[in-house]
Amino acid sequence: MITELVQTTDGVTVGLHHLEPVAPPIAPVLLLLHGAFSGHTIWLRSFAAQLANHGFDIWLADFRGHGVAQREAAPRSWWFDDLIERDAPALIERLRAHIGSRPLGVIGHSAGGVVGLAALARAGAGPRWDALVTLGTPGPSRMGLKRYVGAFGFRTLALALGRFPARALRFGGDDEGALMFGQWMGWNLQGRWLSRDGFDYLEALSRARTPFLGVAGGRDLLFSPPYACREIVERIGSPTKDFHIAPSLNHPGLVLDPRAATEVVPPVVSWLKRVLQ
Repeated sequence: MITELVQTTDGVTVGLHHLEPVAPPIAPVLLLLHGAFSGHTIWLRSFAAQLANHGFDIWLADFRGHGVAQREAAPRSWWFDDLIERDAPALIERLRAHIGSRPLGVIGHSAGGVVGLAALARAGAGPRWDALVTLGTPGPSRMGLKRYVGAFGFRTLALALGRFPARALRFGGDDEGALMFGQWMGWNLQGRWLSRDGFDYLEALSRARTPFLGVAGGRDLLFSPPYACREIVERIGSPTKDFHIAPSLNHPGLVLDPRAATEVVPPVVSWLKRVLQ
């Protein structure tokens, strides 16, 4: 695997990793965006290799504060907006410099899916990719009591400690910055994806035209229940959009469970091969 550090417009370094290609140099490209509490290595258990074996050229991202990317030098200096408006565009621009005009699909897990969706909404005419898949990425409007209480508690803890202690709570390998995580959890409490400058990412999704596939775990009962993931499918304006439920998988299982090899990878691969022609 080849790793490259990419600088964003605010001078932060993020990570871009390229798996050793097994596909021909004209193959469609996939960029995988990790979720909260993790970095690019979450895809390396088997998910990325399975996609590569189906003929895709695989690249992995590390957002700021995760994996090999730069850590937050000053507490409370980064927002979730920065992932959307700085990290994602920088990674796409550098990736395009490598792959040219080859078809490019983006897959985001959980918060990584939010980043992809919001970047798509913010770009207006569309960023330089051709398909978007989200795995366990919920909308903020259909919370329910348990999800609302969870979001409130997570946000309160992150703001009180200056970070969300994911490692100590055994949620994952990377803690989350207070403002990054707090802003995202705040969106769930407000029922809107509202940037600091007032841009409504969720509302702007109605103007998106990039093909979209939403995937939900049938046993994801707290973080991203199927009904919450379905909201994104209803909101996005893409004329080509689909929804798939992996019946026996929970939230992390969409990427990490061995059953993802039969419940997630085949429908995702089939859909991507259809839209990335």
